Formats: sequence, structure tokens, C-alpha cells
Amino acid sequence: MRKLIYANLRKSYSLDLPFNIRNTIQCEMFEPHTHDYVEIVMVYQGRGLHIIHSADGTTIPNPIIKGDIFTILPGEIHSYTNCVNSRVYNICISLELLEEFRKNLAEMEYFDTFFNFSRPFRINQLHLAPGEFKNAESILRTLIPFLSANRPCREFASKVKLLDFLLTIFNGDIKGIKNTGTAINERLFQSIAKLEAHPEQKWDISKAAHEAGMSVSGYAHRFKEVVGVPPGEYALLLKLDKVKDMLEDSNLSLDEIANKCALCDGNYIIRAFKKRFGITPGRYRTQNRAQKE
Repeated sequence: MRKLIYANLRKSYSLDLPFNIRNTIQCEMFEPHTHDYVEIVMVYQGRGLHIIHSADGTTIPNPIIKGDIFTILPGEIHSYTNCVNSRVYNICISLELLEEFRKNLAEMEYFDTFFNFSRPFRINQLHLAPGEFKNAESILRTLIPFLSANRPCREFASKVKLLDFLLTIFNGDIKGIKNTGTAINERLFQSIAKLEAHPEQKWDISKAAHEAGMSVSGYAHRFKEVVGVPPGEYALLLKLDKVKDMLEDSNLSLDEIANKCALCDGNYIIRAFKKRFGITPGRYRTQNRAQKE
């Protein structure tokens, strides 16, 4: 194995807090390296190839695209290649802070997958749908100013917001877990980006597979490898996020929303929305408006 490059937690922090957040360009780092802190990486632009390395030289490559989030634990060896317009949020957390949080974090549904130091050698990665990504990023955007602000209770308030971020990402009904290595496929990535950009449009897997130059079965298999859920399920999740936005921003009836989102009808939205969010569309709209008043 090539010589490892070791980063140092203190050198990664410019602040007197046990964690930091950086908004950076993800450059290619061909040399395998490790560090002594916990790092959460959230990709918000471009793509690349993230590679994890075992001590015996075995590697697992995994493509990263916008919406992907993964953790790198102390001592884990990794590198990056094939980065194209890639930008990420790096959330670096000290071991001491993770231990402080551990009692509560261990109750999260995905704690063992993303924060257990004895986890197996494999890819551990989530893909967030645009709505989930938007919620997570909004927390980071409010948290970042706290890190440099000179205000009372800065450390406590920052920790509360960090916990909110962790619970938003690693707890609840997120299902897009990726746990296998796969190769970069530019046409597949373009297909996923197109689906995410226009969730309201009617979506057909046969047409998507043809545009990606793949068979339907091949497309479905590779799609699930990259996103973590089957394409049909993911397309529905995107539509329901769009429904949520329209409930917040319009007075359209459910049947009108169904027509604009290429869904069957209002009754279908009620069933699917409640299954996804645990609340009916009508109650969600009422609560949302009450919060804005």
C-alpha cells in the first residue's frame, strides 16, 4: 500500500469548538489518507469517485453525486478521484463530542451504520432526495454563522443545531442506503439529475432506460445501486416532496395538485402522503399555515 497521509483534527479546526463545517471544492486526493476525527461529507454539487481502502490493499470504489452523504471514521482510509465540479460540506467532529452525543445518537436508526467504529469494511452512504437535502442544508446554513459569531452560549447553541442536523439525516424513514461499490455511469447520473429536476413530469422507466442506453432491468439495478431505492419508489418520493411544496405555496385542491404532478387523483395523494409523512395533506397544509401566521 502507498504511504498514508494523516490529517490532524486541530489543524482542521480554526475555531475553539469541538467541530467545524467547511464548504469546499472536493479536489482529487489520489493518495489514500486517514484522520483522527469523525467526518460527515454531504455532496451538493458535481460528482466524483470516493474510494475506501483496507489495510491489506483491498479497495471499494463508490460514485458520489449531489445528495449523497457518508461518514468517514477515525482510522478509515480513503481517497477521491474523477472529481467533476464536485463541492461538498465537510462536517468534522471531535471524538470527544461524539462520545458526548453517543448516548442519544445510539438510539438513531442509522447509528450503527454510520457511527459505529466496529462497522464492517463496506460502503456506508445515503442518497437524500432533494426535499430531504434541502432540509438538511437549511440547518447547516443556519449553523455555520453560529460557529464564528461572538455571542453568549455559542457552543451550546451550535451543538443543539448540530444535533438537529444529525437527527434530520440519520434518523427517521430515510431509505436510500447504498452499501455496494459501483462504477461511474455518466448517462445514468444525467437520468437521475433529470428526474430530480422535474419530479412533476410523468416518468416512465422504459423511456429513462432507453435514454440511458440500458435495458430496463439493468437500469433498475444500477439506479438502486446509486440511489439506494428502486427508481419507481424514488420517483414517487420526489413527487410527494413536490406535493408538499405545492401545499405550502398554493391553494390548489388535491385533484389539481395530482394533475400537475402526474399522479392519479387526490385520494391517491392522501394515501401516499400520509404513508410518507405520517400526516394527511389537509392537516399538513393547516399546520404549515398556522406556523407562518
